[in-house]
Amino acid sequence: MSKPFDATLKDLGEDSPEAFVQEFDGPSQLPIAPLNVDLSTVTTAADLVFGLGEPLQEVIHIDCQAGPKADLASDLHAYNSLLFRRCRVPVHTIVLLLRPEARHREFTGTLKYAARPGRGGTTFVYEVIPLWERPVEHFLSGPVGIAPLAVLARLPEDIPVEQGLAGVIQRLCERLQREAPPEKFGKLLTSAYVLTGLRIPRQRAWTLFRGVQGMHESDTYLAILDEGALNHARKMVLRLGQKKFGPASDDVLTAVNGIEELERLDRMQESVLDVSSWQELLQVP
Repeated sequence: MSKPFDATLKDLGEDSPEAFVQEFDGPSQLPIAPLNVDLSTVTTAADLVFGLGEPLQEVIHIDCQAGPKADLASDLHAYNSLLFRRCRVPVHTIVLLLRPEARHREFTGTLKYAARPGRGGTTFVYEVIPLWERPVEHFLSGPVGIAPLAVLARLPEDIPVEQGLAGVIQRLCERLQREAPPEKFGKLLTSAYVLTGLRIPRQRAWTLFRGVQGMHESDTYLAILDEGALNHARKMVLRLGQKKFGPASDDVLTAVNGIEELERLDRMQESVLDVSSWQELLQVP
């Protein structure tokens, strides 16, 4: 899964592993650490993988989905088995649905089949969590490391979505300004902006963030948001390109990191499937 939100959620989870595990799996008395587990025989990497305990006692795999995928359970089963084979401890799999459009009738929480009934078979059970059913206040007042998830949580039903998001973004930005460590402020702010694009068009999200009271008066905050959006877009172009064309050369890295137009980077992301090389991708105007 190489969508714009993928790297964003991976960054949030790896920066705040305790908060992520507590929010979506529950409190743990064991030490928690993100695991960088390469499952390249099937996929480039699992979304979020956390190890519980020292020595390792459990593994939590969280797969984030913004759209429906009929065969997701088969992928999850493969990832779960590979993680168990690699780590040799029980693995719990969670599907985090980021928006209602991600629902699919096949997401039942169970994959079960038997080629020879009564002579063996497979039953794989996973957990499904719809993020939009969790109240927005829960994230606005929870650990600051996962506060950006507030933009995907349940909004008041009696007001338009953009109006509700405007209030959430205002409160979120105020909190980040007060509580986020300086070295994480830009990443958390950019994460919230990227995730807002799952609910409304990116340009509308941009307008809401730049309209935050206090932020639109600060050149510093606007510069952080602008640079964060550019860095994220460059990262996604490189990630998508590497998935299709292989590792980027130094010249490609220099070229992509030198692009200062967010709209062009967006067009490059959209064009990855239509071109056949790094050179063609860099020619997208």
